Amino acid sequence: MDKQTGIAALIAAVTGLVSAGAFKFYEFILKQKREVAKEEKEEKARYRDDLIKRVDKLEEERDDHMGQIIELMTSVSAMKVEVEYLKRENEILKLKVDALR
Repeated sequence: MDKQTGIAALIAAVTGLVSAGAFKFYEFILKQKREVAKEEKEEKARYRDDLIKRVDKLEEERDDHMGQIIELMTSVSAMKVEVEYLKRENEILKLKVDALR
């Protein structure tokens, strides 16, 4: 029985060492997975923040360009009115020149 007790004690010691090593290994693996997940989450947050900045910049540029377009449309409308006025005045002057001949 003494031999069996020694073998049982040896098996218990080996099992204890293996299970402690396995626990540390699994703990390490879980910690690595958490770190990878945390890094991925941070990367997604940086990507999202970058997209938000880009969208804000593009919206600001769009607003600036819309203002410029409105100014140009106003100028074109004013020029159309002026051209119409000049055409009418030109026709009147042509009629006056023809009348003087």
